[in-house]
Amino acid sequence: MKLKYYGTGAGYGIPEIFCDCRICRHARETGGKNIRTRSQAVLDDCLAIDLSVDTFHHSAFAGLDMRRIHHVLVTHNHHDHFFTPDMFTRARNMTEPVKIYISEASGKGVRAIVERNLAEFEAGTRDPEAWTRAEVHTLEFYKPTKVLDYTVTPLRARHAEAVEAMNFVIQSKDKSVLWAHDTGKFHSDAIQWLKESGIVFDFVSLDCTLRRGAQITQAHMDLDWCIEMADLLRANGNANGNTKFAISHIGHLVDRTHDELEREAAEVGMIAAYDGMEIEF
Repeated sequence: MKLKYYGTGAGYGIPEIFCDCRICRHARETGGKNIRTRSQAVLDDCLAIDLSVDTFHHSAFAGLDMRRIHHVLVTHNHHDHFFTPDMFTRARNMTEPVKIYISEASGKGVRAIVERNLAEFEAGTRDPEAWTRAEVHTLEFYKPTKVLDYTVTPLRARHAEAVEAMNFVIQSKDKSVLWAHDTGKFHSDAIQWLKESGIVFDFVSLDCTLRRGAQITQAHMDLDWCIEMADLLRANGNANGNTKFAISHIGHLVDRTHDELEREAAEVGMIAAYDGMEIEF
């Protein structure tokens, strides 16, 4: 498997537009890996994870070609993970609909727009050859779903429970990924499912939104909680010495430049993801 991170930032990216903190100043001055756009990744050039408010930026400046990606897993409907307006723009020569995989609660709004567009296409008031065509597929917690050649199982995230935020287990024939962004410590039912699954992950991507030791919310993690969740996965048989761990969803609250965070993460055997990073496993 190959994964490319297009956006590794938290809700407002780095630098936050009005912010004059040390991290945002450093990002403006140095650029490079210190600039973090909002959440998005692509697996094996064919399966997207999230369609954030920065998808336009990723398409215009980072080489993302959404014309060739027809399947998108959506963790939840906050703007930094799913920006509905970008779903329904002019799309001439679109021959295959984009398929959105999302929870029932997070998918209500986009489903309503899809249904309205289909009705307008049928009535002839909107040209189906000139606008985005989409399908919405509802995912259920802990129910495996076939997406392309992958098996995707959504886990309950400890985040925005009203919109049924999801983490994802993504499996191919011989590889497996745990995508655990926008979550605090794993839910007990997610831990139990993982333990019973017997899956040994090749790659795990963890939320690291908060400054280490400043765990101001249960809905995100800091590096200490990432370490705790990695240790839990190892103890339950879901990770071993070959499992690669990365941290992402990083905002200025982390209070580390990329170089600082990279060194700190490396000390505990983790990779600090950055926009544009590709990893194979």
